[in-house]
Amino acid sequence: MSFSDLESIDPKIKQIVERQIQAWETADSDKLIADFAEDSWFIVPGSTFRGKQQIKAAANQYFLEFTATKVIIKRIIVSGNEGTVEWSWRDKNKATGEESLAEDAIVFELEQGKIK
Repeated sequence: MSFSDLESIDPKIKQIVERQIQAWETADSDKLIADFAEDSWFIVPGSTFRGKQQIKAAANQYFLEFTATKVIIKRIIVSGNEGTVEWSWRDKNKATGEESLAEDAIVFELEQGKIK
């Protein structure tokens, strides 16, 4: 699914999702945290990161370990200030060269245009 297929989604939300994808794909932690609120939470299996600086540190650690990140949107579901993005996430482990694919989804909440 491309962003042009997501016409019914609020353009501001599409822009946030697109910026996040670009940040992950280009290993840009500054761009990544720009969309997060100061007191945001970033939860992944086994870890919780609180605040922009912890999120940035976690992203930088990921960027040290993985490359060739590619994200393909399957669908975005939004209700009010909450939403879910379903995507395919592909990357490559720098140390082993092993490629992986995750069929994944994230849940987000927005507050004043920032990811909470």
